[in-house]
Amino acid sequence: MPTRSQVLLWSALSGLLWALAWPAVVGLTAFAFVAWLPMLHAERLHDLRTAGRRRAFFPYVLLGLFVWNALTTYWFYLVSEPMTTKLISVGIPVVGNTLLMGIPWWLSRVVKRKLGENWGGLMLVAAWLAYERLHHGWDLQWPWLSIGNAFGTQPSWVQWYEYTGIFGGTLWVWLVCLALNAVIARWGAMRRSALRFSIAAFGLLAIPFAISAWLDFARMRLNKDGGIEVVVVQPNIDPYKEKFGGVDPLEQLERMLAQAEARITDQTRLVVFPETALQENATMHFTDQGIEFNGLWENDLEGARSVRRIKAFQRAHPQAAMLVGMSSDRWFAPQDERPGTARPIRGSNHWYEAYNAALWMPAEGAIESYHKSKLVAGVELMPFEEVLGPLSEFALDLGGTTGSLGQQEERSVLRDASSGLAVVPAICYESVFGEHIAAHVRNGGKLIAVMTNDGWWGTSPGYKQHLAFSSLRAVETRRTIVRSANTGISCIVDERGRIAHATDWWVPAAFSARVHPNSEITFFVRHGDLIGRPAVLIFLALLAFALIAPLLRSRAA
Repeated sequence: MPTRSQVLLWSALSGLLWALAWPAVVGLTAFAFVAWLPMLHAERLHDLRTAGRRRAFFPYVLLGLFVWNALTTYWFYLVSEPMTTKLISVGIPVVGNTLLMGIPWWLSRVVKRKLGENWGGLMLVAAWLAYERLHHGWDLQWPWLSIGNAFGTQPSWVQWYEYTGIFGGTLWVWLVCLALNAVIARWGAMRRSALRFSIAAFGLLAIPFAISAWLDFARMRLNKDGGIEVVVVQPNIDPYKEKFGGVDPLEQLERMLAQAEARITDQTRLVVFPETALQENATMHFTDQGIEFNGLWENDLEGARSVRRIKAFQRAHPQAAMLVGMSSDRWFAPQDERPGTARPIRGSNHWYEAYNAALWMPAEGAIESYHKSKLVAGVELMPFEEVLGPLSEFALDLGGTTGSLGQQEERSVLRDASSGLAVVPAICYESVFGEHIAAHVRNGGKLIAVMTNDGWWGTSPGYKQHLAFSSLRAVETRRTIVRSANTGISCIVDERGRIAHATDWWVPAAFSARVHPNSEITFFVRHGDLIGRPAVLIFLALLAFALIAPLLRSRAA
């Protein structure tokens, strides 16, 4: 008779295998296809041990899921904050995500009891995909551990993401794992059935590999023109000691401009600086002539010292567009309509809104700003602010602001008339969201620029995982990615997901490279997620059927 300890150990092994499979933790990606098998075996042992008694399997599931979350995202703890804040910063996402991950397993058990084992397996897959879909769109969005992300360091395995996005990878793993589980469950007494499932598992594993190899080979053979030259700057400014108050903002800018100057040529068409590269203390004064803005106020960006300095640099290099991360604000008069994230200016009846933004200075055309749209919950966004707004003072202070920042609803594209550039801006966390990036590309983006500052968590798997996910965005959209990271890793990611010109971690660096803008629209870009969305409907239909089936049987009896 199986023991409780055996069930616990098998469940924990599942979490360990997921950690071993995850990018930058160990990176044994193939383990993803078997990582759920110990959990499914633990479920069989639990059912055998309880002999039909209704004992909850949910606590065992939570153990395995907690191990997975803790071992892959422990780096939240490395944030340089007081101990209480550090514990909150790792505890909330790890424990909260563990509980959310457990819900599909719990619902699967409910459906399995009411409708049978096969329906329970279908519910497990549909509910898991629905959970991942939810994590891409609500206030507590955290798609970091979506199963399809496991292939971030192996883009050659999933070139078909241009059709499915990462949800295709999640479905792939589940189907292979359930087929293998059926083989294990039937091997002793049902050899013929086990053999059929073995053939199915092999096909489910091999066919996507073959399709991916064919797509990769076909794209490798495409002829390309000379492309355009870009310059990428990695200033390596310590986010804790220098960036936000430790070093004068104009001195930081001069460092970056000097790095760019050393690499720029007459052929350069784009220069990219990282997230929050521009920082200025925002002040304002009321005069007889009106309001005088000092700093990066979007009411008068051209008057900011940083912008004037970049303009001077651009006059020496008029052929180059500049894309620069910045922290900016917008002022609202008392009579102005203002968003819910606007904050009062102390001592007045005026308001302002803060942004994690990007400054776009084309070689030909007007200056524009882009506002980060996918905000990090608890750092840049107070989740469910209508209810939790009073708790905004407890938000982590990563970047000089607390509470909720302003967001941009429009999925804009930054254009330069002189070179034909059409750039998709992605600030930090935004590069994790496939459909978000696809919406920009659908609006005409031909090149993706990721601006980030991954130095908050030190030398940990966090920044490497973030980099790996860019490879998946490149495959989904078939767009080259230009990545500028404050402390690294900066690089170029081609449309097959391969990384080139990668800089070292935590060193100043700058490089020039030739990239190839692309106007092709992939199936995923055109149609979006066609796996996660139907899965939500299947999940809801199964849940409703499971609830009414006993009533129907009772009425029939």
